[in-house]
Amino acid sequence: MTRTPEPLPSSLGPVFTAAEAFAAGVSARRLRAPDLGRVQRGLYRRGRRFTAEDVARALRWSDASVMLCGPTAAQVLGMPLPSALDIANTQQIHLTSVHARRSSRMLVWHRFTIDRDDVFDAQGCRLTGRVRTAMDLVEHLTPDDLVSVLDHLIRHPRPRFEGRSAPYATPEDLRLAIDSSRRTGRAPLRAALARARVGSDSPAETSLRLSLVRAGIPDPQLNVRVWESGVDLGEPNLSWPEWKVCVEHEGPSHLTPEQLAKDICRAKRRAAHGWLEIRTVAEHLRAGGRLAVHEVRGALRSRGWEG
Repeated sequence: MTRTPEPLPSSLGPVFTAAEAFAAGVSARRLRAPDLGRVQRGLYRRGRRFTAEDVARALRWSDASVMLCGPTAAQVLGMPLPSALDIANTQQIHLTSVHARRSSRMLVWHRFTIDRDDVFDAQGCRLTGRVRTAMDLVEHLTPDDLVSVLDHLIRHPRPRFEGRSAPYATPEDLRLAIDSSRRTGRAPLRAALARARVGSDSPAETSLRLSLVRAGIPDPQLNVRVWESGVDLGEPNLSWPEWKVCVEHEGPSHLTPEQLAKDICRAKRRAAHGWLEIRTVAEHLRAGGRLAVHEVRGALRSRGWEG
C-alpha cells in the first residue's frame, strides 16, 4: 500500500528551493515523493501549477536581490505583449540578480543595474517597475509593439473600472527616464515615444492608428467625447471631427447582446447628426491594416478630405 507523504512545513510556498526545504527539516527522500515536482535542479513545486511570482519568491530565500524583469515583469504587471512572449508559450521566466547566474531553459538571467526607484514589490515578489520594464523590452519588441506598451503606460485610466485615476506614467516621465538612462537602446525608445499618444485604450487601437498614420491618413483624436447639439455621441476610438468620420474597433467585449445593442443605438445617434462610423474587427488589422486603411481613406475622401 502506498504511504501518504508526510505534510510539508507551512513555511514552504508553492515553489521552494532544496536549501529552504532542508532548513525547514524536509529530508531528501521527501523531496522525491510523487506529490512534488522538480522545476529544475534544486527547485521544487507543489502540484503542477505555479507562477513566475512563485519562482521569484522561492529564489529570494537565498538571494534577496532576485527580481522578475523584462517580458516576465511586463506580463505580471499587465502590460500588452505579443503572444509570442507569453510565458505559456515561451516557458521562460526572466529574472535579474546582483550575482552572476547561469541561465537554464526555463530561467533566463540578466545582469541589470536597478535603481531603488525602479523596483516594484508585490506580496513578497519583487519586479522591475513599469517604466524600467518598458525600457528593458526594447530588445524583445517590434517598433509598433513598443509604441503599444508606451501607449498603455500613458493612457488616462477609467477610474470606474480600473480603481485608479492617474496614468502609470506621463510622456515627460518616459522622456526623462530615457534621457537619464545609460544603457543602449535609447534611440528606438525615443522613436517609439515620438509615436505614442495619450488616449489609446488597447493594443488593437494602437495598431489601427499606426497603420492609418503610416498610410498618410491624418492623426486621429483618440477616445475624445463628441457632442452634437447637446447630444452625447460617445467617445469614438478614433475620430476626425473636421470630416465627421470615426472608427470603433470591435473587440471581444463588444460581442455580447447587451453591448451590441448599445453600439447599434450609438451608431444611429451618430448617423442622425451627420457622422460616418466605421466599425473594424481583427481582420482589419492584418496585412499592415490594409483593409482599415482602404475603408477609412474612402470615408474621409467622401467627406472632402483631399489627402
